[in-house]
Amino acid sequence: MNQNIISFKMFIRNIFSDGMLSAIICIPLLLAAIYRFVFPLIVQHYPMLKDFNLYYPILDLFLAIMCPYMICFASVLEVLDETDMKINRYITITPLGKKGYLISRLIIPVLFAAIVSFVLLSFCSVSDMSVWTTFIISILATILSVVAAMIILAYAGNKVEGMALAKVSALVMVGLIIPFVITDSTQYVFAFLPSFWIAKFLISNNYWFILPAIFLSGGLICILYNRYSTKI
Repeated sequence: MNQNIISFKMFIRNIFSDGMLSAIICIPLLLAAIYRFVFPLIVQHYPMLKDFNLYYPILDLFLAIMCPYMICFASVLEVLDETDMKINRYITITPLGKKGYLISRLIIPVLFAAIVSFVLLSFCSVSDMSVWTTFIISILATILSVVAAMIILAYAGNKVEGMALAKVSALVMVGLIIPFVITDSTQYVFAFLPSFWIAKFLISNNYWFILPAIFLSGGLICILYNRYSTKI
């Protein structure tokens, strides 16, 4: 575990030495600040926005997913940079090993992302979610971010390709808005997206909707990880 922490610290140092990656990680903080301080002022000056409060959960979902997605995206770009320079091959043959490399590069950042997502959503939510709902949404959003990250890792060969694939991987989040804009049974056309069930849970507070969100995300992560593991 100590080796994993040391490797993770080196990983973090590399990320913050890159201006672009540092900016990516700061985006959720900027967004949270807008939610917390700017949005209430806008509503105060434009009271008619209160009539759209049924759509406020979309904003919270966006914040919930943005935090882990950006952290995972920055991690993925750094991993691809190491892959491009063949650094990962040298690291995986050290005592850290392949397992330790993946823990320090993926697992620890994901856990950190879940915590940050929960904290930001707790203080900056615009739809007044309960603490328990906030916790669940943060976990599900983080798992969904892992799916997006694994799409990039599985199919990108370098940092440039990773940035291009980020646009494609973001499509897994489309389901977050579907239940809000399509209210009839047609919405279930998008039931194959884990994000669809996350939105369904937030709208209905039906805990059964958590299961398909987890199973679909888990299945995609396993498939994508198997492809990625052959590359390292």
